[in-house]
Amino acid sequence: MSFPVAPAFGALRLASLRDVPRIATVATAGFYYSPVFPWERRFHRDFPTDTFRSYEKMFADAIISPDYIALVVEDSYDPAEAEKTEATIKPDVKISSPKAGDPVIVGVATWKLQPNSTRRGQYITPEDSSAGGHGFDGSLGRDKSPFHADILDEKCDAAEEKYFKGHQLVDMVVVHPAYWRRGHGTLLVKWGKALAEIDRVVQGVIAADMGEKLYTCLGYGKLDDVRAVSQDGPPPHEVRVGVLRYSGPWSATAEL
Repeated sequence: MSFPVAPAFGALRLASLRDVPRIATVATAGFYYSPVFPWERRFHRDFPTDTFRSYEKMFADAIISPDYIALVVEDSYDPAEAEKTEATIKPDVKISSPKAGDPVIVGVATWKLQPNSTRRGQYITPEDSSAGGHGFDGSLGRDKSPFHADILDEKCDAAEEKYFKGHQLVDMVVVHPAYWRRGHGTLLVKWGKALAEIDRVVQGVIAADMGEKLYTCLGYGKLDDVRAVSQDGPPPHEVRVGVLRYSGPWSATAEL
């Protein structure tokens, strides 16, 4: 099957199922610093393996889905990286440590294609396309407060329906803190933006904190805020994320 021309990967590459444990390490380390993390994953310290395994499943699902794109960026391994995140990273399996300087995944991003995209299935490795599924079960979710997670999920789903129906979406972007300020997040987001430009489609994203600043700097326009508020349980009692959109010059909805 022939697919449309795509942006060059450059320093990026397709994620594969064999990358998932490392990706979960990066996700746990990096997402810990999002304000969404303490809102949803209130019991992370008690059940860190549940956090790890939930990220495994989230990214594994995207990697084998024809409707998603999952890319990673690598850097030289820092043996002290575990000391540069406050997250508790506790895999349920033994993960071998690279040697200092070895290339290792330090950032990952996923995008959801717009409905009826001609790129459906373009971004799955041959190995993963024939896998027939994956064995990452996501664990029991004991690290999460379902009550708080549902409040935010419902509001974000409503915002996506209102602003992004039929559009391409940035799903997840995360970089391990040990490798921040090296341009890895920017590189990932720019690739996705280039894809939207080639396909001449609007691309939406719901982002918190540092992510919102990055998207704004790269030309995404702010549309709205999503706030979830609850006095139930210990703090935080509120969380806010931004709703942003990239509309290129071809679009009547282009942000000025």
